[in-house]
Amino acid sequence: MVCVGGLTSCNLLENDASVPEAVKQQFSKIYPTIKTAEWDQEGDLFEAEFKISGRERTALFSADGTLNRFSEEIEEQHLPQAILEKLQANYNNLNVSEVLRVQQQNKTYYLVELDRKQEKDILLRFDKNGQLMEQEPVLLEQTSLVSNPVAAAAKPKLVKELGQPEAQWELPDQLREISGIALVQENLMACVQDEDGLIFLYDLEKKKVVNQIAFAGPGDYEGIVLVGDTAYVLRSDGTLYEVPAFQTGKAKAVTYPSQLQANLDTEGLAYDKANKRLLIGYKAEDSSLKEAKGIYAFSLSTKKFEPTPVLSILLKQAGLESNKPKQGALSDLLQASSLEMNPATGTLVLLDSPNKQLLSISEDGKVQQVYKLDKQVLRQPEGLAFGQQGEMFIASEGSKKVSGLLVKYPAKLP
Repeated sequence: MVCVGGLTSCNLLENDASVPEAVKQQFSKIYPTIKTAEWDQEGDLFEAEFKISGRERTALFSADGTLNRFSEEIEEQHLPQAILEKLQANYNNLNVSEVLRVQQQNKTYYLVELDRKQEKDILLRFDKNGQLMEQEPVLLEQTSLVSNPVAAAAKPKLVKELGQPEAQWELPDQLREISGIALVQENLMACVQDEDGLIFLYDLEKKKVVNQIAFAGPGDYEGIVLVGDTAYVLRSDGTLYEVPAFQTGKAKAVTYPSQLQANLDTEGLAYDKANKRLLIGYKAEDSSLKEAKGIYAFSLSTKKFEPTPVLSILLKQAGLESNKPKQGALSDLLQASSLEMNPATGTLVLLDSPNKQLLSISEDGKVQQVYKLDKQVLRQPEGLAFGQQGEMFIASEGSKKVSGLLVKYPAKLP
């Protein structure tokens, strides 16, 4: 949803240098834990876009620092009942793609974006009592994929539903913000979360954390892989941590500062055993790639980052055309929240949390298969791991009221 509530275009500021100091100070006062935000200018107002617990937020300020409007992304089920009933009665044939709760001038209203596939989406504005205030088409930049007959013809065979898991575990509070997993051995899972520099060992039989190993201070840790008895952990800024004999907790971690482009939001980490390297995926836009997402590598032989991607995935290809780029950003079509090599097949598998899907990727960057995830089960899937026979585990982050979740699927991915 572009420039929430105004339905007007914004001018993207290249950095926050043009944002008045009063605005930046007020933003820091209201959101002291937020260190980075994307700033847009809407007329004489300044809008910050940022995330809290993985969900989009925007705050619109006057030049003097006054907060004019605040919006937050919510799940459809959290809409007022009156709105849910109107959507069911009048728009049952359309899918809800995004929902925002907006506070402006001491009033609360809701924006609901409806997906009309090959036509412009519909944006509905409701007041808190469920009264429809406004209906407008969403003016989003359309990609050529929408009308690509080859991609459309391939979709029925390429895209499948993943289905329901065969087992699941409700995780304890310390794993509420779980972000990465790796199977140590049968019934023992290594986990990281996006706040503390700890590796948690979760016993699937006992259904509890049986050990936790400190390797670094607080930070946004997103991925973990195991190479023998060594653990590698990826931070969201691209920094890698090598933790030798990690289960003992005695060895000091070795830190490899990121050599990747800043602000890629690196979250995916996989062990490519055949090539003796770690693979790194990201969610944001890579300025060196126009219409593709890259997979970068860290050599386990030289302990250095490769300067260029070892794999390039074109964004304009079948399997990705059904995703919805926010504000027309092509890079949003594919966002790596986790990566893993399937040991049973040798295939690279990418977990895309924002688009709620799993993808198997060929060695030349082609999307081989897409599995759509059930968002009612996996509210924010962040971690991916495989067993030796191809059985698959996915970890989903919780919220203030919902626990983190670990689920298991039988072997099915190519």
